[in-house]
Amino acid sequence: MNQSLASLARSAAAAALATFAACAGAPAPVLPPGEGKGLVACDHEPPAGAPTYARPEWRVGDTFVLLRGEQVKAGFRVASAANGCYELDFGSEVLLRRDLDLGNLGEWARQDGQPLHVLTPADVRFAWPLWVGKRWTCEFVDRTLGGAALPMQASYVVEAFERVTVPAGTFDALRIVRHLRLLVDGSWMTRSQIVWYAPAVGVEVRQLIGDTMVELVELRRGG
Repeated sequence: MNQSLASLARSAAAAALATFAACAGAPAPVLPPGEGKGLVACDHEPPAGAPTYARPEWRVGDTFVLLRGEQVKAGFRVASAANGCYELDFGSEVLLRRDLDLGNLGEWARQDGQPLHVLTPADVRFAWPLWVGKRWTCEFVDRTLGGAALPMQASYVVEAFERVTVPAGTFDALRIVRHLRLLVDGSWMTRSQIVWYAPAVGVEVRQLIGDTMVELVELRRGG
C-alpha cells in the first residue's frame, strides 16, 4: 500500500537482477548495510476523554482491491501471518511484508525469498493506539538490492477523524499526514502523503500519494 518508495525499489531491484543475469561471472548484487533508529519520538498518552483506536488484526486470505488515479485497479491478499509479519501478495514476483503493527518492512522475491528492498528496522506507519492529534517520528534505512543505503525520516500526525466515501463505501476514518525526508546533506525535497485509515475495517481506505488518489474498491475477509 506504500507506493511512494515501493515502485522505485522494485524497478531498481529488477534492474540489478537483470544486469546480474546478463553478465556471466558477475558477483551477485547484495543489500547494502545500514539500520535506522526506529521510533525516535512518539506521543504516549492521549488527552483526557479522547477516543483511541487499537491495532487491527488482519487474517490470512483478507483481500483488498484498490483503484489508483480512477484508472488502474489492483489488489493484494494477505498470504501469510507468521514470524511477526504479514506477507502481502500483489500477484507479481514480489511479496511485500508488513509487521503486525502494519509498519512497512519492504519487499522479498516470491521465488526464493531473497530480500529486494528492505526498510530497516521499519517505516512505522502506525503507532498504536491512535487518536486525533497524535504524533510520532521514525528513522530507518532504505536498502535496495544492488543499490545504496538511504537514511530516511518519516514523521506522522493524526489530523482529524472524518467521514469519507470511496468506491467500497462510506467510512469514518483517521486522516494521517506523513512527511518523508532523506537524512543526508543536499537539497532534497520532502515527500508528503495523506492516508485515511478506517478503524472499522482496519485498513487504509484512501491515500493521496503526491497528486494521485488511491481508494479502496472492495474488501473481502479471509478465514
